[in-house]
Amino acid sequence: MDITEFAQRFPEKIAALKEFVEEDAKDIIATEAIEHFRATFVNEGFTDENLEKWADVERRNPASAWYGHSGETGKFSAARTTAKILTGETNELQNAFSYVKTDTGVKVVNDKPYAGVHQYGKNAYIYGKKMFKMIARPFVGKSKAMVAKINGELKERIIAILKS
Repeated sequence: MDITEFAQRFPEKIAALKEFVEEDAKDIIATEAIEHFRATFVNEGFTDENLEKWADVERRNPASAWYGHSGETGKFSAARTTAKILTGETNELQNAFSYVKTDTGVKVVNDKPYAGVHQYGKNAYIYGKKMFKMIARPFVGKSKAMVAKINGELKERIIAILKS
């Protein structure tokens, strides 16, 4: 396409870009963000510029009374001695992400009531009885790596619109 043809098609391209920004861009942003946050559970730590690993858990420490402890059954489970941190037996925390489009972007949410306990390291209860302070294991937040991935995806889509 030469510059004359581009100039003639410019209004069409602007309309396509406007539609992309108003519709698809928010879905891309949210999808990439949720993918980044879910990867936190696989990586056992949060990535901003670099991966910041979480503190290990007692159920993986053979010297701990909690070694192999299953929160589901309350008993020893060999699988829990090597299971990833914050995955539980159901992976429900990492699967509880959703998003809502707003006027200015998207809001990613995790609807599990205990998400904040793990994210910020708040007080928790062992089987609803004995209180203890949970270690913070952030799994959401600002991330330069996530923003770079989002920007790359948006740029790729914008270039494709302009080239079409």
